Amino acid sequence: MDMMVMAVDSAVDAAVDSLDSVDTTTEKGTEGTEGEEKDSDEKDKDQDHENENENENKNDKEEKEKEKKMILSVPKFWDPPSLFNEGVRTFLGNYGERLMTPQEAKMIGSYVRPLDREEQDNKDKDETKNGQEGEEGLLETIFVSIASYRDYRCPNTVRQLFKQATYPERIRVAIVDQIDPATDVNCAKPERPCDEEYPNNNNNNKDSGDEDSGDSSNKDEDALCKYSHLIDVYEMDATLAVGPVLARHIGGRMYRGEYYAMQSDAHMEFVTGWDVDIIQQWKSAKNEMAVLTTYVSSVGDHYDKETGTSTAESRPKMCNTDFDLDYYDNRLANLMHGQQPEGKPDVMGEPTLSPFWAAGFSFSRGHFVIQVPYDQYLPMIFQGEEINIGLRGFTYGYDYYAPERSVLFHYYSEGRKDKKVKTFWEHSDAYNGLEQASMARLLSITELIPTAEDISKNKKDEENNNNNNQEKGESESENVIVKDAIEWNRVEEKKYGLGKARTVKKFLRTFGIDIVAQKVEHHMCRFVGKPMNEMFLAHRRENGMGVDYDQISFEFRDPEVYGKSWDTGNADDCCEEEEEEVVEEQEEEEEGVEE
Repeated sequence: MDMMVMAVDSAVDAAVDSLDSVDTTTEKGTEGTEGEEKDSDEKDKDQDHENENENENKNDKEEKEKEKKMILSVPKFWDPPSLFNEGVRTFLGNYGERLMTPQEAKMIGSYVRPLDREEQDNKDKDETKNGQEGEEGLLETIFVSIASYRDYRCPNTVRQLFKQATYPERIRVAIVDQIDPATDVNCAKPERPCDEEYPNNNNNNKDSGDEDSGDSSNKDEDALCKYSHLIDVYEMDATLAVGPVLARHIGGRMYRGEYYAMQSDAHMEFVTGWDVDIIQQWKSAKNEMAVLTTYVSSVGDHYDKETGTSTAESRPKMCNTDFDLDYYDNRLANLMHGQQPEGKPDVMGEPTLSPFWAAGFSFSRGHFVIQVPYDQYLPMIFQGEEINIGLRGFTYGYDYYAPERSVLFHYYSEGRKDKKVKTFWEHSDAYNGLEQASMARLLSITELIPTAEDISKNKKDEENNNNNNQEKGESESENVIVKDAIEWNRVEEKKYGLGKARTVKKFLRTFGIDIVAQKVEHHMCRFVGKPMNEMFLAHRRENGMGVDYDQISFEFRDPEVYGKSWDTGNADDCCEEEEEEVVEEQEEEEEGVEE
């Protein structure tokens, strides 16, 4: 891969520079130089001053050495000039200025030939029709991005990803491995050297010894050896980690034109044949702009390690969100997706439309990671990465779906007691103040901070509705900061900003989110499912390029307050039970486990 030089603190500096109280550029530009421009004769006369300058020069050298350590060589974004003269993102709708066309979307994607052609030729023709082969009998490729922070389960995740796939040759894994080189093991490093012989064993899935160790030394061949040519690792010192956003940004840079793009956490188990299943589910959406995404269920009571199969008929969906007041400025509030319900899908034969995107699992066409790259200028952001990607993707025209069947499962808090989950927060003292500036950029670039016009309209609506029944804890309009009154870092705003295929205001109105009052309409999970699918998919474009929200006037309201605002029979009855069946293990998830 072509590489480029990037300073770890380019994101850090740019974020800090937007704070009134700190200016790292100025500090680094002047520290250690004061007095160096004094007249040389004066220095000779004042030995104490000379010693002082020597100390300052020493400090300057130390500062430069420190800066050198923070310089990273990172992959360049995939953008082959032989295919796209003016750049791939210009080709695909000019950075969201318009919705890309089906013909433009077809330019993204690579294929590989199945390793065993004779075996493939004997497969049932229906399976081929379901999309396991593309043009001329080739397999569509899958790019898998994994950001890992000192995660001892990461090697097992990569092993199982390949071992459980029907066509592992179609997969390329990109790992951003944030580790302490002195104590941690590289995510793609096998248990023993690849040139050593592995004893035969019929145990095809279950690890020996500790089930969470990832030890594969008793297998015929370690998948980390067998598929090493399909694994790219970007190793990064854990002390430079500034959160999942930068790590996943680097992971996105490792994309190289694959047909599909998947994002996964580093602590997962996969069902047998997951690659065939998830592609079939994606194609069943009949939507080029479909992104399958959800908070993945726990391994513990959903997955059989012996057989590599799911033990549950339920699946989670994304339908809960609420405002989370900013720690530094309670006039700012971010949308945070909390616990999500899990139950049997009421939509069969296709995935379930959902309003929100989840970072722990995402599966889409490759152009999604091209069009909506992670913003490198959001250091120390954890809560907020999902609404950032979700809103930007929505404005580019992408639609989010919960898969009908789960193909992978997540380790939350279960496992070895001696393996405490480590998080990037352990080095947070080195990056004090950055989260505040990053949150200002995140909320501003996604238009989650209201304008003066928004606030004025909200006041008029309250007066017209005689709204004297506000919920406890609702923010008053007067306490909300106006977008124009906040300073934020605007560097590369076009590259990491919104598209114009849809608007943020359309998203907020459709899904009952009020950024002025900082409240949401609750019980949306009763609508997300069969009611939403039937209503919204009626407006799926004939050319398969997503749902046309211009044809949708629906605005969700809390059915507990306003009654059912949709008309699909017994929608409330079908979904109330599922709404209450929340994924309990997420309550125990340790802070930062998504990293």
